[in-house]
Amino acid sequence: MIQSSGYLYRLWDEGQSHLAAGRYVAARSLLERASEMAWRARDARSLARIYLPLLEARRLIRYRAAEGRIVIGGGISPLPARRQLRQFEHATEGTFLVCAEAPRAWRLAHDIPAAARRSGHCLEALLLFHHGHETRLASPGEPTFAAGLPVTWTEDPAAAIASSTDPALVVPLPPAGAYDGTGPGLGGVARESVLIAWEALALRWQSRHPLPSGAGPGDELLWLRQALRIDPACEPITMRLIAVAEGVERRRR
Repeated sequence: MIQSSGYLYRLWDEGQSHLAAGRYVAARSLLERASEMAWRARDARSLARIYLPLLEARRLIRYRAAEGRIVIGGGISPLPARRQLRQFEHATEGTFLVCAEAPRAWRLAHDIPAAARRSGHCLEALLLFHHGHETRLASPGEPTFAAGLPVTWTEDPAAAIASSTDPALVVPLPPAGAYDGTGPGLGGVARESVLIAWEALALRWQSRHPLPSGAGPGDELLWLRQALRIDPACEPITMRLIAVAEGVERRRR
């Protein structure tokens, strides 16, 4: 147990060193390994410490991915999807909105983050579901049309998304294609929509799966951990997890 604890804190220290040096993907990988060890050990003290730098690493990756190349997949024809993916794979920072009906869509939505971990690039993916005339944007952590946020297609460069807590939230997105997330106009619309949508998806998951009345701190920690599978970089959920873990640790003293 002592050796295990020592290894956990080495991972934590190395992760923070990578974070300070701007190697965000490496930092996230190490800090996530440390957090998994803390979860297995039910070590609330370590969880409270690890999740703050882990949140920072995840959010910096998120911002870089949203400010890079944003590729919005369109249709179910495999050829355009392959062309867009080839363009996207050369990017070091970007977000790919994968058409869920396209060939290999499910695998692609998970392959992109996996490739990012291997390469150290800041790449992320979301899924677009189509049903009739309606489109929804969903997290790979809950890849269903029902769990997605409604999308409105727009060519208005001034279109703006509402707050992540808005119950009537609709995600404005430009037409299928590739956009520069650092730029104004439609690239800026795509960037802001992606950033807000991630958090909204996690908060909606919590609304649909409320914490049972009478649940204890341990139950809440597990519930918060599940919500982070929808949006690993969700700040309000992570900060609540840290607060609950700190409370557990105080009660143990």
